[in-house]
Amino acid sequence: MMFKHFDKDKSGRLNHQEFKSCLRSLGYDLPMVEEGEPDPEFEAILDTVDPNRDGHVSLQEYMAFMISRETENVKSSEEIESAFRALSSEGKPYVTKEELYQNLTREQADYCVSHMKPYVDGKGRELPTAFDYVEFTRSLFVN
Repeated sequence: MMFKHFDKDKSGRLNHQEFKSCLRSLGYDLPMVEEGEPDPEFEAILDTVDPNRDGHVSLQEYMAFMISRETENVKSSEEIESAFRALSSEGKPYVTKEELYQNLTREQADYCVSHMKPYVDGKGRELPTAFDYVEFTRSLFVN
């Protein structure tokens, strides 16, 4: 939702200034710097989220950054489920292999594919290349 809010032209990507504003609204404490002045904290974030410096952050790059950056701050399985639901088209109770590889780093997607159980629908049918993120996230929070 934050990404869409700052994507004023609905291009599916944020320029660096929009991305910086988005991070600030999410509580990132980034110093105010004058135009053209060095900004090492923000540059370090861009090294991760926009390493090729094409000047834009796509929704996929943003999601991968937020998932990797925010997992250390996760408080509940519901927060992770919400993140997976956002990756899943139409908020389905499963995520496809394709969606994982489109939105996460290769390492993150590989981990999910190797640790998530196949999704089984209400009639007991296993859906090909669909993974049960609800069961997966709840298993992460079992004490």
